[in-house]
Amino acid sequence: MSITTNCSRVLLASLAAALVACGGDSTSPPVPVQAATVQATPSKQFTPGNVAVLQGGTVTFAFGSLAHNVFFDNAPAGAPANITAATSNQSQTLTFNTKGTFPYNCHIHPGMHGTVTVE
Repeated sequence: MSITTNCSRVLLASLAAALVACGGDSTSPPVPVQAATVQATPSKQFTPGNVAVLQGGTVTFAFGSLAHNVFFDNAPAGAPANITAATSNQSQTLTFNTKGTFPYNCHIHPGMHGTVTVE
């Protein structure tokens, strides 16, 4: 096998690895859907942290064994009602009728936050 062939293979492998690494950009905005589900996890995170729904779409907040709530602090007009109770082992679905960006957080666990974008 020649040095040129080996260099070509190394170059192609490097290029392929670079393309794969670029494919999973976590900063890309989510694609808007009609309905999305956000898990409120025991590790005190909303997963996924950012979702996008179409206008009139819904987001279901699924709460596990650890109690959480959802507050749309500093959200634009048109945000759905907050989920104020410390909620565990159930789900609540909210409808988003107004376009915009709706940041939310859990008042029980500071630093636990997410965003719903309505398009």
